[in-house]
Amino acid sequence: MPTFKQRPPLLLAVIGLLLYFGLSYAVPLFDKPSSPEQEKRSTPAISKQEAAQTAVAFIDRRFGLSGKQTADTLFQSYTSRSGYIQQAKLEDEYEKKFAARFPIDYYEVEIRDGTSTYYVGVNFTTRSVLSFSAYKAPTAKTDALPTLESTPGSAAEQAIRDMGFDPAGYTLHSGVSPEGAAEQVYVSRTEQIGEAKLELRLLTVGGQVTAFRPAFPPPDSFVRWQEVQDGRSGLMTRISMIASLAMTLASLVIVVRYRRQISFVRGTLLTLVFLALYLLNNYNMLPAFRTSHGSGPSEAGAILYLWIINTYVVLMALSTYFALLAGGKLTQDRGVRPWAVWRDVDFGEQAKRSMKDGYILGLFILGIQQVLFLGASALFDVWSVNDPSDSVYNMTHPEIFPLLAWSAAISEEAVFRLLGVSLMLRLTRSPFVSVLIPSIVWAMSHTQYPIYPVYTRLIEVTVIGILFGYAFLRYGFLTAVFAHASMDSILMGLSLIYDGDAKQAAAGLVYFFVPAAAGWLLYAIHGRIRRRPPSLPSARYP
Repeated sequence: MPTFKQRPPLLLAVIGLLLYFGLSYAVPLFDKPSSPEQEKRSTPAISKQEAAQTAVAFIDRRFGLSGKQTADTLFQSYTSRSGYIQQAKLEDEYEKKFAARFPIDYYEVEIRDGTSTYYVGVNFTTRSVLSFSAYKAPTAKTDALPTLESTPGSAAEQAIRDMGFDPAGYTLHSGVSPEGAAEQVYVSRTEQIGEAKLELRLLTVGGQVTAFRPAFPPPDSFVRWQEVQDGRSGLMTRISMIASLAMTLASLVIVVRYRRQISFVRGTLLTLVFLALYLLNNYNMLPAFRTSHGSGPSEAGAILYLWIINTYVVLMALSTYFALLAGGKLTQDRGVRPWAVWRDVDFGEQAKRSMKDGYILGLFILGIQQVLFLGASALFDVWSVNDPSDSVYNMTHPEIFPLLAWSAAISEEAVFRLLGVSLMLRLTRSPFVSVLIPSIVWAMSHTQYPIYPVYTRLIEVTVIGILFGYAFLRYGFLTAVFAHASMDSILMGLSLIYDGDAKQAAAGLVYFFVPAAAGWLLYAIHGRIRRRPPSLPSARYP
């Protein structure tokens, strides 16, 4: 059966590297670089343990801890504030006036003492307390949480003083009482950024302040704009899910119809690799799942969400498996071997070759992505916000995060290239249409990331999908997988280098070469084991 004999020119990798690093260093020529103060404020200067010690000491002083406490530290961000500041181009003004006192990113410490749960915001550069909230457990007494202070004046004004603010500079604008808890909003008379005025929001239960939070609520115009953007993102995500489900159903039909011509062993190993690494990543992300907590302890809700998402990943694995089976059959019908498997005499050589070709293509696509990203930033004023649920600071072991690159490469190349492109080729006979439509569907599934305006992400990922699609048609499925894995491994490794500590940065650098190690390891092991000759084209494809 014919195989792929053409090779991508090494020049593509050189172009990709020049584009990526050249444009990365050229950015300061077009955009103002971050100041040392900005860089310092974006990187934690204290450990999570130090933040927890600060938070426990604060809560003990203010409320008194009733028993042995446990404390967990999470990385959090004020995403709405960050979005408004960027859209309104107020970054420099915010940096000068407010960033030191009201950082966008901060540590949030969750403290539990058996009867109550507390959340404390800690500035991870100055170790000062930014906010606090206290909640009674359902089984605890319903009386108010006590405070240690007993001073003249209202409890709210005293709490404002305790947190370092002067009540005289604020006006009480509202007092809402949901379920017996009075929320008081004090609005600053002088401090604001754009249309967002500084507010001090306090919650009072039984005459005692149980929560304090400073806020810069963005104007309604921005909130409405962001809601529209998020609505469009949600619509595109749903369309992508429906289209992906349709492709899964089509793969089931193909597998059932041609079940006598299909070996169900094919694709099993790749599916298991996808499933194992994705499940490992989900457990690694358990702290991140806790960032979207309610008023009580976050661990139970995070564990429930973990099992829900694990169930979804198992369904994704089944979809990937049937995409491999059906896509392999459609590829075979075009007269092309889907991909080499272990029993093939040339499997080791094909793995090594696909790895080398994959790196060339992956580096080229990495450079193209940099062009698209910077072009979108210049032409469409693209901006993004930190997502605590996807931050390396909210991972149990950040150093294993880049392994997810292989899950993304296997699943997405199987569903959108091996199956999607092959299925569209069967229906349209047009290579361009066959590559374009799955690329759009794939891109729609990536618009849920907090990057605005959302349509720019659709354009960017569609172009990248077209490049992967043509890589699949010209160089084969296994090469497309290695290209995808090498590109994502480099990007995820860079996230560890930029955001992690020294150990994590070293691990990030190692991940640049993990796809190369995988290809060479498969080649070396296969070369030492007795191999059988490849099956004939007329036989069931293995």
